[in-house]
Amino acid sequence: MAARTCPYCLKKISSLTIVTHSYDLTCPGCDRPLEISRISRNIASLLGLIAGTIAFYWSAGTSPEHQALGWVFPVLYAIIAFGVVSMLVLLTTADLSIKSEPHHAEPHAHATAPAGGHGTGHH
Repeated sequence: MAARTCPYCLKKISSLTIVTHSYDLTCPGCDRPLEISRISRNIASLLGLIAGTIAFYWSAGTSPEHQALGWVFPVLYAIIAFGVVSMLVLLTTADLSIKSEPHHAEPHAHATAPAGGHGTGHH
């Protein structure tokens, strides 16, 4: 399937919509709920982590160690690199899938008695 297309009606969805509404996506053509596939999320996260690691080690080698907050910049650059790279990967290669319905717990047929031997009646 092509990137950023609805699996129901094959309508192309804009990449900005996918990134900004990644958890509550609906198709503009058929109004069905969609989600970004797990493989697309995993690939974006993996490439973001690689970019964050590279940014961390690159900035750790160039930041002065004698400053009191010299450890802050490598962490900050790693977080920014992770966010930017994972977003760019989702912008370009997000594959959409049918949104899986959450599993609902079965309601109990009868209420259980509270602990301590007391029933539901008043004393």
